[in-house]
Amino acid sequence: MINRIMLAIQFLTIIPAPAIMISKEDYHRVMGWFPVAGLLVGTISAMVYWVSIQVLPLKISVILVLMTQFFITGGLHHDGLADTFDGCMSGRDLQRKLDIMKDSRLGTHGAVILFFILLLKFTTLLLTPDTTRTLIIILTPVIGRFALVFGAWKSSYARDEGLGNLFIGVINTKDIVTALVLSLICMLIYPSAYISLVIVIPGIILTKKVMSKTLNGMTGDTLGALNEISETLFMLVMIMLVNWR
Repeated sequence: MINRIMLAIQFLTIIPAPAIMISKEDYHRVMGWFPVAGLLVGTISAMVYWVSIQVLPLKISVILVLMTQFFITGGLHHDGLADTFDGCMSGRDLQRKLDIMKDSRLGTHGAVILFFILLLKFTTLLLTPDTTRTLIIILTPVIGRFALVFGAWKSSYARDEGLGNLFIGVINTKDIVTALVLSLICMLIYPSAYISLVIVIPGIILTKKVMSKTLNGMTGDTLGALNEISETLFMLVMIMLVNWR
């Protein structure tokens, strides 16, 4: 168990985590523990927020949180989001879309979606009440990593080769159940967040379905996009629940 957690942290962050490498055939089992890596990202981000808010204005503290999440993950999911929208919105045939997604250059669609996603996250955290902001910062990456697992579950891989091939269409029901249970355990710190799953999980399913239909399967990039979209949806739903109450 510990080794799988360390491998999940290695794969999803730049944090050096000691772990024993396992065979490619068994690597998919690591994915069930992705929410734990998300919890680590969220906890570090919350610590940055708590320290910065003592001496800095709220807006700067929120920007530092978003920067922390970007750098601690190496921008892995942001890159996937941009690549996915550059490819899917290109209006080209399937193979050309996949080629565009592999291009390291940032296109207009990718730049615009990154801007709006970050703007939504920034604004949502600003509008979140002080009493719940830290909890949302902790839980958001957990939801995103659960979405990664859901995106790979029962999916086909749209490419012939790539990192996504380690997980997409390979993980089993036990892996998705593990990820769900771990996510639910993490959400015990803020039970009101359970209500958000009524909207967030269908949102994950719909987003995955649209991406899979557009590209005839999922890729590592689309998993990254699913992570970012799911995180943003979770934050939006939580602020709606707070306002409604």
